[in-house]
Amino acid sequence: MRQTDYPLTGIKAAILDMDGLAIDTEATYVAAWRGAAAKLGVDLDEAFCQSLFGCHAEAVNRRIGNYAGPGFDAQRFDALAAQIWHRHIEIHGIAPMPGLENLLRFFRERNLPYALATNSEARFAAICLDRSGLAHRFPLIVTRDQVAQGKPAPDLYLEAARRLGVAPSQCLALEDSEAGIESAATAGTFAILVNGRRQASQRERGFARRHVASLHEVPPLWNEEAPTDEACLRPIRLR
Repeated sequence: MRQTDYPLTGIKAAILDMDGLAIDTEATYVAAWRGAAAKLGVDLDEAFCQSLFGCHAEAVNRRIGNYAGPGFDAQRFDALAAQIWHRHIEIHGIAPMPGLENLLRFFRERNLPYALATNSEARFAAICLDRSGLAHRFPLIVTRDQVAQGKPAPDLYLEAARRLGVAPSQCLALEDSEAGIESAATAGTFAILVNGRRQASQRERGFARRHVASLHEVPPLWNEEAPTDEACLRPIRLR
């Protein structure tokens, strides 16, 4: 790759994850999971809950069931978790992540189209965006129930790029979870891990082209000079 081919110069669209990246839903999910599990006599560890971030509901339920062991009432858990979650967001709402408003403004000023690609199903995504005040801020939203496979498969990013009319390689993808960054990288996007709240795993770093602490750090990337180290310029090897 030549220095003049530094990927951000060729970016024509942006695709954002929703949960934990655009809006702070993850704390609401942890409250619902732990509250529902406690009512069933199961203590879900905080670190275990964090490992579920980015997973689709089916994977979450399967992993919680395995964690809880035989006899776990998954149907009852789902009902309780839904009750707790809806009550929580009705009272507290859902906050946009710091830097989101400035980032979307930056994209609009550059006439850069953008979309959401979320592992949530459409009805849950609509509720989350409404409670965060962002219901009409994303002109294109691709949800788990609109593709064959959710993250970490690349389907969501491939579909978002298709609808944007841009090649995946010309899309900037912003993710905060291991499942998400794998999905974005495998789709062939320029995948950036945005997460300053926890230590990134070695696997996440392997998939990410860049790693920043918050959305505030994304617009300045357009002004960076291309790296001169040839090792940094080579595309990452997808696993």
